Amino acid sequence: MLLKKRSSWLRGTHGVTWSLLAVCAAAFAAPAKQPAKNTVKGQGQLVGQNGQFGAVYSLQQGFNFTVLSARYDVIPFPALNGAITAKTEEKLLIMDIAIKNVKPADNYFATDDLFTAVDTTGALYQHGPASLVSKGNAVTDLTLRPGQGLGQPELKDPLRVAFAIPAKARVVKIMVNQGRVGRNDEKVIRYYVAGAKKAEAGEAGDPKNVIAPLRETVRDTSDASGAIALDEGKGTMGAYLPSGGFALRLDSFAYSTEALVDGNTPEEGKRYAVATITAKCLVENPLTMFEVQGGDDPLYMITDSDGERTKPTAYRKARRDEEPEHEFKKGDEYAFRVVFTLPTEATTKTLVLGVGMARKWAYDVSGVK
Repeated sequence: MLLKKRSSWLRGTHGVTWSLLAVCAAAFAAPAKQPAKNTVKGQGQLVGQNGQFGAVYSLQQGFNFTVLSARYDVIPFPALNGAITAKTEEKLLIMDIAIKNVKPADNYFATDDLFTAVDTTGALYQHGPASLVSKGNAVTDLTLRPGQGLGQPELKDPLRVAFAIPAKARVVKIMVNQGRVGRNDEKVIRYYVAGAKKAEAGEAGDPKNVIAPLRETVRDTSDASGAIALDEGKGTMGAYLPSGGFALRLDSFAYSTEALVDGNTPEEGKRYAVATITAKCLVENPLTMFEVQGGDDPLYMITDSDGERTKPTAYRKARRDEEPEHEFKKGDEYAFRVVFTLPTEATTKTLVLGVGMARKWAYDVSGVK
């Protein structure tokens, strides 16, 4: 009987032993593979309101605010301490706005870093100062009396803001970096531009938020948005076209073997190609012929029938063999000649005009013999 009880106890002990071993093995076994955790810390989008052009929003600083319209352009924009101009590989985004003081006391409309433009790559662009058209380069006083407004269409004096952006950029979102009054959690008003895709802007564009396209002479027609500028605009003889702080007009293009430069005729086997141009100053800050000519790196150029590109040989007054000199005031017009030298048998296919570091215009002069 004793032997049977002992045998039974051993069998029970044997079972417990194996159970303990199994538990221990499980405890020390490699843990099951878990899905990797995402440890990237992202920042959520700022709280804000989606805006529409033409709608009035009451901002936290105490103004009713409206974006009336926006457009792309290459004309200079008058601003304090000098115009904002489109450089050779730039254009301007110009926005017309309206404001009205809704506080019971005088109120200053602060524009420092108030607006941000965002393009398809996510690049951010800041604006220049807000300016009334009537003020030109002078200071626009943005301290408004109670109930006073600026920029409303009925006042017939637009209040504008300009951004200098790359010629190939397409803006998909414009942000006002301030929320609405009474909503302290709001930080921005976002205007999603018409035609923008959600993947580009974060939300699909609003059809009301249309940025008017570039003028036809500079627009790349392969882009439906009208936002992309050609490297060289399409020049038309006799028409003024903007370049930096000027408008340039090609008056004539001809060949000559006369003594045009320092009393000298072209060397043997060569002839001059002569472009007669009128420059008109579009800005209030004083400019000179140095800006028109482009200093040490002029944009003026011809491409001849052999595919050779040639920079100017000389600049001359419109009717005299002298260096052109002129100090421009706004509205001044001044004619001068740009002289190139090329082989006698060669003809010019394309003439490129443009003041220093500014918009270039290409003219087809292949028909001139």
